[in-house]
Formats: sequence, structure tokens, C-alpha cells
Amino acid sequence: MHGQRLLARLGVAVFGLSLIAPSALWQILPARPLALAALPARPLALAASPTGDVSGLADLLVEAEIVPTPSPPPAATPRATDLAAPAGPAMLVTASWYGPGFYGNRLPCWRWLQENGLPIQLQTDTWGVAHKTLPCGTMLRLRHGEREVVVPVVDRGPYIAGRELDLSPRVKAALGCSDLCTVLMQIR
Repeated sequence: MHGQRLLARLGVAVFGLSLIAPSALWQILPARPLALAALPARPLALAASPTGDVSGLADLLVEAEIVPTPSPPPAATPRATDLAAPAGPAMLVTASWYGPGFYGNRLPCWRWLQENGLPIQLQTDTWGVAHKTLPCGTMLRLRHGEREVVVPVVDRGPYIAGRELDLSPRVKAALGCSDLCTVLMQIR
């Protein structure tokens, strides 16, 4: 009886550790972005189906000649008017969106927003994205299917493993993204 109880507790501990380990490793290991050497001729419509099927992704990655690249060093914060700067490598990233429940909250990039005469709280019409590490104001070119936008980093997040960006509702609508979508991201 005592041995069974010990075995059960050990099993629960191992199960709990198996739930925490991937998240901890995701935060510890460095991100390895992929640069697309050549974009495919066909549109990049890669949003996962409601069942999570991303079968077209493998074909696209092979067709695009994926080249691993080291993470670029942090760049100086570009201004919103500096759109003529050369673009960095393109990366396929997973984007989610946020908004309801956060409206009215002051954004972490409030100083950059204030310097550029923009509202410092998240609003329904905020034009920007959340990224964990890019400097506030970094301009990103995002492409989903045939739609393309240039947006600044105005917030921090997402804090869910495997997601690189959180889109404001206005950016989500402009790109035509579902709740979770794959976008081509390029740092401007």
C-alpha cells in the first residue's frame, strides 16, 4: 500500500514536470529564426485550419529554400517615417491577436507612442503589434496571403510558447487573419 502511494506521487510529479519542461526550455533556448532565401511564386495562405492542419507549410518551406540564420543584433529604434530603410530577412511566424479585456491599459511602449503623438493606451483602433524583444517602435512588414501591412511594435507579448506576435484587432482585420495565423514578418 505504501509503495503504491509513493509510486502514484512519483507519477504525478513526473507528469507535472513534463508539462512545465517544454515551457521552461522555450524560454531558455535561443530563438532560431529562419530566413527565406526566395519567396515562392504562390500566395502565402498558411493559416491553420480549425483542426490545426498545416500540411501546406512543409511544401512551402521546401519550396522557399529555408536558410537558418543567427538572430540579428538589436537595432536602433526606427521612426514611423523611416519606411525607406532596407528590410531584414523574412521569417514565417505564428501570430495571435489581443484586444478585448486589455482596452484602456497603458502600453509598455508608451514613451515611443507619446513621442510620436499616438495614444498610450490600447484602444480598438490601435495600429501595432506586440513582440517580446524587439525595441518599441521597430517597424515590421507583415504579409498574410495577398495582404501586406507595415506596423510598429507597441506592446510586449505574446506569452504563449510558439507565438511570435500578437496583433491588435485593427491589424488582424487588415491582414484578414483568423484567431491564429501564419504571417511573413520582415523587420524594416
